[in-house]
Amino acid sequence: MRKFAESIVDTVGQPQLVLDSNLRIVRANPPFLKTFQTAAEHVEGSLIDELTGGQWNNAGLIALLNQVLQQGVSLVDFELELESPNQARRSMVLNARRIFDEEHAVPMILLTIDETTEQQQIHLQTQIANIELERRVEERTQSLAVANKALLESNRELEAFCYSVSHDLRTPLRAIDGFSRELLNPDGNLSEEQARHYLSRVCASAQRMGQLIDDLLNLSRVGRTEMRLQLVDLSSMAGEIIEELRQSDPTRQLLADIQPGLTAMCDPSLIRIVLDNLIRNAWKFSSRKDAVQIEFGFRDVAEQSGFFVADHGAGFDMTYADKLFGAFHRLHSEHEFPGTGIGLATVRRIVHRHGGKVWATGTVDAGAAFYFSLSSAGEGS
Repeated sequence: MRKFAESIVDTVGQPQLVLDSNLRIVRANPPFLKTFQTAAEHVEGSLIDELTGGQWNNAGLIALLNQVLQQGVSLVDFELELESPNQARRSMVLNARRIFDEEHAVPMILLTIDETTEQQQIHLQTQIANIELERRVEERTQSLAVANKALLESNRELEAFCYSVSHDLRTPLRAIDGFSRELLNPDGNLSEEQARHYLSRVCASAQRMGQLIDDLLNLSRVGRTEMRLQLVDLSSMAGEIIEELRQSDPTRQLLADIQPGLTAMCDPSLIRIVLDNLIRNAWKFSSRKDAVQIEFGFRDVAEQSGFFVADHGAGFDMTYADKLFGAFHRLHSEHEFPGTGIGLATVRRIVHRHGGKVWATGTVDAGAAFYFSLSSAGEGS
């Protein structure tokens, strides 16, 4: 019967030992020998507490194994840690039950060993994989949230854009249509002076319509242009634009205060459009002042930090500040200050592409300051 039991032990795929009543090893199956990289002659005949240099000499384990022999209770999931030759820790789970050598009616122990080190590694790898998966899901969720926010913003801008286009392009079209009809009216009795006046109005409306279309195309392009981020000297760029304005009208007195050494990681072509629009707006809206005063710098305002272009010109009512950066939104009439109302919308789109934001402060007839922040990450929402 013992040989039959030992033959079964030898065919089992997990490490097993057969111990006699003195806790001496009488059989170690091949999986045990392979797991512990030993030979049967080095194991069989040894006491259990002599295994692997005495690492199995665990008082709790020995006491429980004696209970198995004497009382017939089973040993269930006893954890034992061993140190392998490469200094790595190996975790074992032991299970044991009493068997009998029927020839001599002597109690013996069948001890089964499950090594959990590999299982623990698999569990750890699974945990790491889950953490990585959660991180990727979170990143993807954040990315989708940013994309969704950008899409909503784009839709709002598109709605406002379509409304404004239909309104602002219709105005010069109506003028062209109206004056052309007067010129073509066979019953009309226009003087040469009136006819010239009507034709001049038609030309002016056509030119304005052309300017609107050009500005719309430019606004569209800045949203599609590939960004090339580099360190840009904004102070030097602002100075160049100021100098261009001085040369365009030497008769106007221009006082410029440019904070030196201001740099940012941004696309130089796009950011020049931002500075050009803001500085030229300051120049335009200061046209009724004896001297144009333009300031460029960086400062903190209301817990926000940003670059700014400030002037002492016409200013604006802060009640309408949220409308400034929309396409075609104007707080001054065309007769007061010419323009299409696209410039600040272009500024806003470029700054948003840099991951920043724009805002403005102003007082009627006391000037305005336009702020923008930039993020080196680029392509913001």
